[in-house]
Amino acid sequence: MSDLILARDLVIILITAFFGGVVAKKLRLPLLIGYLGSGVLINSLFGSLLGDGLAIRNIAEIGVALLLFTLGLEFSLQKLKEFSDVIIYGSFIQIVLTTLIGVVIFPFFGFDFWISLFLAASFSLSSTAVVVKSLFDRGELETLHGEVAAGWLFMQDLFVLPMMILLPAVGQIMKEGKVGWELTGELSTNILFAVSSFFVIIILGKQVIPRLIESVAGLKSRELTLVISVVICLVFAFLFKLLGFSFAIGAFVAGVLISSSSAYHGIFAEVRPLRDLFSVVFFVSLGFLISPSFFLANLPVILSLSLIIILLKLFISLIILLFLGFHTKPAALISISLVSVGEFAFILALGAVTSKLIKIEDYMLIVTVSFVTLIISVPLISAGQKLYSTLRHLLKKRVPYLTKFIDSLDKKQWITDTELHDHVVVLGHGRVGKYICRALSFVEVPFIVVDYDHSVVKKLKNEGINVIYGDPADLDVLNFAKVNCAKVIIIAYSDRHMMEVVITNIMTINPNIKIICRIHHEEDLKKLKSLGAEIVIQPEFEAAIAITEKLLPLFGVADAEISGKIKRLKIEHGI
Repeated sequence: MSDLILARDLVIILITAFFGGVVAKKLRLPLLIGYLGSGVLINSLFGSLLGDGLAIRNIAEIGVALLLFTLGLEFSLQKLKEFSDVIIYGSFIQIVLTTLIGVVIFPFFGFDFWISLFLAASFSLSSTAVVVKSLFDRGELETLHGEVAAGWLFMQDLFVLPMMILLPAVGQIMKEGKVGWELTGELSTNILFAVSSFFVIIILGKQVIPRLIESVAGLKSRELTLVISVVICLVFAFLFKLLGFSFAIGAFVAGVLISSSSAYHGIFAEVRPLRDLFSVVFFVSLGFLISPSFFLANLPVILSLSLIIILLKLFISLIILLFLGFHTKPAALISISLVSVGEFAFILALGAVTSKLIKIEDYMLIVTVSFVTLIISVPLISAGQKLYSTLRHLLKKRVPYLTKFIDSLDKKQWITDTELHDHVVVLGHGRVGKYICRALSFVEVPFIVVDYDHSVVKKLKNEGINVIYGDPADLDVLNFAKVNCAKVIIIAYSDRHMMEVVITNIMTINPNIKIICRIHHEEDLKKLKSLGAEIVIQPEFEAAIAITEKLLPLFGVADAEISGKIKRLKIEHGI
């Protein structure tokens, strides 16, 4: 009978996930929200049929293990070195400050010190899945704020690991009522044992696991490689569980160890569908745990906590980024991306409630608050550009003193040549802009760069290049770049909303200037041209043209015919 209950629950969850995912896709929301929302809906309608859901939670825990296993497969020290100090230290300071302030605020809601600490630590984490998906869908993942936000979230995911070790240790000690030196001594002992065991297993595993994986891969059987990978994942998960760690930490370590083998790319490709399936089960089962009666009974607390968390994370991240020298615009966009409470808060809470360190009511509170912040964060991220522009406009009209203070943070402008005329203004010195500037230098065409990445601006200033630190969408910045007497303006950013604002502002200053910009989505071509852009480049289309020019001669197509076909493609594309 128990087997039938498990099969029934799995069928319900997968059907729920499918329809929830379809609705989310139609509404252009992340699938994660569809899974959670559909879980809440089905639970409110048919919750009595699902029982306590213990079997589903056990399967969901395996899904979490596979989630962290694939994260471990993608992890590399080389990738970590590529992140700047801003991401590493900024994310750490944000987590610490959010946790400390939360410990001070949450007792006013009636929580004791341990629950306040656990809530604050859990809520300090943001949703990697939701944020990265939202930025990718908007074509902003490769922008300055997109890259910093993604790196920041990656570091947060890594900080989950020490949290999984420290929080249960602190909770267990406080549960036993130990204080003072006794508490400090036992906590230190637990941490020392945990860290020692951690490194012993890693050292031993590093000598054995890659060799084992490569030996099995040498048999040239995808099935056997998949089986041994999942076995290693679950064995490490159970081993770490026996040592007092989280089930998921062991899976992460297994992934890190396998990532040093030459076969890890193939393993990741094989495990990912399994990971996705079990993760769906996990997120839908979380939705099942959100009780409408609990939500309504605790509505004031849930909404208050959600609002506090969103504002707290927004302002802490913003202050950190401004202190580190970021322009207010990318700092604001990055901070908006970090306001949600992420999926790893669910994982921490699941481990704590399983170990009976928190009550089921506290677990439901974490899940519900996380769900509310996720729902709110998606439209906030989508409207980030407009929110920033609207707020700056309102502040300029209503609070001029605050506007002057913000301007003082942003106006770190450098320019060496004040006699520029018939020059090129390059907005953005990223992967596209830097090559354009290099080409202009070769032929000695005068140009000036506008960028709001402080590190890029500082580097260009040291190289003696004309550069302005500021928001390219700001009229004052465009005037300072002498757009009124410039010949051409290059918009090298890939930010869709920014390009529309920039082109509109440029046309008010100099309607005769030639504007060249790039796009990622074909539907933007007509809109930007109607606003005043003369030349619109789509990198993917240009790549297709270049490939076509090299491909057709291989099949004996004459040069004249190739030229005609290329011309036809350009006409169809709208050029």
